[in-house]
Amino acid sequence: MRLPDFILENLESILQSWEDFARTIETPGADLNRAALRDHAEQMLRAIVTDLRTAQTAQEQIEKSHGLGPVTDQETAAETHAVARLLAGFTIDQMVSEYRALRASVLRQWMSQVKTGTSLNIDDMTRFHEAIDQALAESIASYSRAVEASR
Repeated sequence: MRLPDFILENLESILQSWEDFARTIETPGADLNRAALRDHAEQMLRAIVTDLRTAQTAQEQIEKSHGLGPVTDQETAAETHAVARLLAGFTIDQMVSEYRALRASVLRQWMSQVKTGTSLNIDDMTRFHEAIDQALAESIASYSRAVEASR
């Protein structure tokens, strides 16, 4: 099964893993409810699925890996997520750990459903890593801008 299809078909279990992990992060503020814990995760995953399903040349992949991917004027879910986490009292390390846990959760669940001998689309996995890294970079930049603005 292709990774973008797997993500959409298993969205709820992936989101539950995200929420379960986010719930373990201790912050000085009040505990976040389910909606706040999941806040932008679904939007980020859907953006990743869109990215995985978008044709990409080798040159575009290289440019994207160098931070020269498509730029939009709209704030991404990853950027919004970062500011929400900052306001909830998350440190940058805690926010970054959410992405690490998301990456591991998606790949662990996907690999557990792949049967022995089934071919994998390695491009899907490579592009998934790149998409997570892009979302992470957007979040870190947004978090840093918000911290700087508060000074």
